[in-house]
Amino acid sequence: MRFTSSTLTFYLAITSTLSSNAYADIQSKQTKLNFSQRALTSDANPANTAIVVDQDHSHVMTGGMINTTVSLEYGELDEIFEAYNKLSGNFEPSVPPDTPTNPIEKPPLVDWDKVFERFPALEDRIDIVKDKVVSMASLLALIATEGYGKAEVYVEAPFIINTDFHGGTLLFGASYTGYAKALGILEQVEFNAEQAASELRRIPDFDPDDGIQELDLSGGVKLYYNPENQAIKVVVSNDSLLLVKSARISKINLSYSRKEFSTDYGDFYWGVKPTFYNVGMTNLGVRIGDLEDAESIFKDIRNGDYSYENGLDLDFGVSLVADNYLIAGHFKNVFESSYDFPEIDRRRFNSPYVLGQLDRNEEFTLERQLTLQAAIFTEDHKWSFSAELDANSTYDPMLDKYQWLNVSAGYATDSWWLPSARIGFSRNLVGSELSYVNAGLTFMRYVNLDIASTLDTVELDDDDYVRGLSISLGVQFDY
Repeated sequence: MRFTSSTLTFYLAITSTLSSNAYADIQSKQTKLNFSQRALTSDANPANTAIVVDQDHSHVMTGGMINTTVSLEYGELDEIFEAYNKLSGNFEPSVPPDTPTNPIEKPPLVDWDKVFERFPALEDRIDIVKDKVVSMASLLALIATEGYGKAEVYVEAPFIINTDFHGGTLLFGASYTGYAKALGILEQVEFNAEQAASELRRIPDFDPDDGIQELDLSGGVKLYYNPENQAIKVVVSNDSLLLVKSARISKINLSYSRKEFSTDYGDFYWGVKPTFYNVGMTNLGVRIGDLEDAESIFKDIRNGDYSYENGLDLDFGVSLVADNYLIAGHFKNVFESSYDFPEIDRRRFNSPYVLGQLDRNEEFTLERQLTLQAAIFTEDHKWSFSAELDANSTYDPMLDKYQWLNVSAGYATDSWWLPSARIGFSRNLVGSELSYVNAGLTFMRYVNLDIASTLDTVELDDDDYVRGLSISLGVQFDY
């Protein structure tokens, strides 16, 4: 995957905001590692840990592991920062209430005669203004749907600390996730051509010494006209803004699982996992009219104050496992703990829509979610095929919606020289609706490498590139 210089700059900027865990949701972790390895991770169904320990296969490390994942995803808008900067020149900046707006101090005015020399009839002039407004509105709509960039960094370190604790297995997990995202909250420009035409008809009535005139063309679009030199400037008074958010989420969990009973269909396991969260959040909103350099705001948020909160949540899991299959359910976030971003100063904004979106982006809740799992495998568990489905959708800390469907297959070996291999496919059924393919290897029994890429592409500088990429690297060990 190759990046343009501005795209690379964007990701260097956005990733640098991540310095200190919840769920890394850009790409599902449930196609990484093989079936048995995933059962020993921090985010696994807690019932499955005891299954892997009890089966004690030679190709499975049942001590601990350290895994790191870096993920990137972006919308289908090339040169995101340039698009914001382009809009900023046509948007009215926010000013203190007691500071008058002086049209003379606005950017250089457009020569009226040159702009409209092709349109001698006054009625035609509205088409020029309307085209400009429609162009700005179209760019706003494009940014609203595709003008985002997102980065995640995930680190986990699960360790089995007891394999016979009151008849079950005790797993300790510590993990950290850093999130960052840039997105637009955009107020729609509702342009009324009839009102604009009515205002433009006033222009011939102005005398050269009347001074600069402000014409309300509707929808927050203003035209400043100078009768002395017949120059104009079109300005949009609009609360649209660029919002940058960052979250640092650390968690510690202690998972307990055990076999409860056996049936003719297999052994029944259950597990419980209490989790302690430490969540830090910060955000920064800049009106598009106030933007001078969109990239520079990442420097501000990188040095911003994070608001930290602690929370407690709980997962449950059940599994029915036989020699060649497993059926399981994982119920996450029973308590649905919530965390708040710092409140953004609202005094600069008047739009009910923008204010409502700011309200929506100020809280994150770890919502309840049920994940269903099924797997088939050979008796020695070297060959496996598994599928997982989130039964309901949830939101991540950046308020992106996720509901993953995952399928994976793998071969696990206990050989030092022959690597274990796996492939997988995952699709987000909601939100971005992106699909990823995953491939991974375990080298020398200890080193895990997994790479996932989207099937969806985006056109950047006339070339096609994948929209998302995720790379995981880790080590596993016994003790």
